[in-house]
Amino acid sequence: MKNMTAMNAKRKQAGFTIIELVVVILLLGILTATALPRFMDVTDEAHDAVVDAVTGGFTTGVALFRAQWVAEGQPLTTATDTTGYNLFASTTGYPRSATLANTVVAGQTTATTCVPVYNALLQAGGRPSLGTAEGAFDDDAADIEALVEAQAAGNDFVAYLVRDAATTTVATKTCNFYYVGQHKAGTVAVPVNIPLITYDFSSGITLKAAVETAFNQD
Repeated sequence: MKNMTAMNAKRKQAGFTIIELVVVILLLGILTATALPRFMDVTDEAHDAVVDAVTGGFTTGVALFRAQWVAEGQPLTTATDTTGYNLFASTTGYPRSATLANTVVAGQTTATTCVPVYNALLQAGGRPSLGTAEGAFDDDAADIEALVEAQAAGNDFVAYLVRDAATTTVATKTCNFYYVGQHKAGTVAVPVNIPLITYDFSSGITLKAAVETAFNQD
């Protein structure tokens, strides 16, 4: 009887066999190789989702605006009376700032041209924060980069009105919205791809692309 009890106790105290340990190590290795990279990509996927959501919201808002414009018999396309309106239609029926003409000459600002469209097309309370980049000379790439980067802190997107700031006659019809949500702070400049949403209020086209620029990294 004592021998039986001793044998049972010995069995209970026995650890893992070599085979069991090898199996456990293999399983952990497989999980590390497959699951860990997936979890590491979650942040990048979240940023991508923000850009996709804003692009989709913009495209939907533009389409609804023009559909209403057509249904109402193509009403005023000049901002002679902005009472009660925060957007007007361009000559082709797509949303533009109510305070500006159909073509925006250099000297107009991002704040008065691109921001009203962004705010009107995207729902308040849920839309990402927006900064403005103003005053690039000749639409110089280095100027734009510096201006956008300066507005990155505290903002998810930075708007820029594409125009030639060196003249007063060159017209524009394009707003660029740079997504800087993943590059809000930092001191090391490294070339990275920044998501960019471009809106043309003459054609109504909303495009998502990526532009490489030396943004400060988190």
